[in-house]
Amino acid sequence: MKEQNGFSLVELLIVAAIILVTAAIAIPNLMRSRMAANESSAVGSLRTINTAESDLFDFVSGHRIHGVVGPRWCVSLRERHV
Repeated sequence: MKEQNGFSLVELLIVAAIILVTAAIAIPNLMRSRMAANESSAVGSLRTINTAESDLFDFVSGHRIHGVVGPRWCVSLRERHV
């Protein structure tokens, strides 16, 4: 038999297929966890903005918006000061 000095084409294709299957499984999970992290960060930012808004109303006019988190704080701001 002839001595083999490297990998055959079939062996390289099998390794490439295994890598592609692994990537196809891992990438959606990575993207899902990244989206969840971004959503958590956004919620934290909205809570910080809401707290700052409430503190501003306490300081300026004595009004306070209780328990408003998320996009509703903009609507509440407009309703109270238009």
